[in-house]
Amino acid sequence: MKRFFVLLLLAASGAAQASLAWAGADATTSGFGVHAGLALLPVPFLGTLGVEASGERGWNDQSPSRLAAGLTLRDLNLPLTRVDAFATLGGEYRTTTAAQSSQLLGYAEAGLRGPLLGPAGWRAFARANTAGHFGAGLGLELRF
Repeated sequence: MKRFFVLLLLAASGAAQASLAWAGADATTSGFGVHAGLALLPVPFLGTLGVEASGERGWNDQSPSRLAAGLTLRDLNLPLTRVDAFATLGGEYRTTTAAQSSQLLGYAEAGLRGPLLGPAGWRAFARANTAGHFGAGLGLELRF
């Protein structure tokens, strides 16, 4: 029984694989950008709660640029894989140079992360905002 609780505690902690901070670059359906985040606290049996900010520039003047910040739940372990999931809720500020317009919107993002070499890893994600825009992207990430 004692061994069971020790194994349960080790499985739930996830602290050995969780990252304290992360930064990366992405290419998305609407542009290219960067993101960075910081872990705030571990959530037992789930992962790590943190904050993340990102900036994105559109592929051309017709595509919107984007600044975003949100609360993220990361390091959601997928059993029997070296991949983990993440989900983010937050706000974004979108601007379009051609139309001289801007919007303040809410957004949700979810995706998967996996290892490449050392602290470097890949990330794939999908995102939607309250204006009905959907997008997806791929990126590289360094975890510290």
